[in-house]
Amino acid sequence: MNSPTALGGYCQWCMRGLSLLLVLVLLLAACGSDDKGDLVAFCELAENGVGMRPAEGEDDLAQLDALEAAAPPDIREAATTVANASREIGEIEDLRELFRRAFALEEAVAQARQEIRTYTQHHCL
Repeated sequence: MNSPTALGGYCQWCMRGLSLLLVLVLLLAACGSDDKGDLVAFCELAENGVGMRPAEGEDDLAQLDALEAAAPPDIREAATTVANASREIGEIEDLRELFRRAFALEEAVAQARQEIRTYTQHHCL
């Protein structure tokens, strides 16, 4: 009943089944990453000025996190740029490093803020 040939055939069947299951899981994971963001929440935060000024504390950083999480994919990069710039600047203690980093990021953040403004003008009611 448990001959090596029977077990070998059973193991091959199990391996094929596991391989098929793995392929299905990977396909579902790839198709399931359909994050569209939350346009209503993003618009509300952006229209309230979140991301348009430097973060001045934990509340501002939490709002930037919310803006980034709610951002639709086509504006998420700009929201991430603004959020990361504020996080990085807020964590710098050395004044010379703070000024160097702030001016290096200034142009990228200004462009990202303009992208957010333009996006809200076209997509938010």
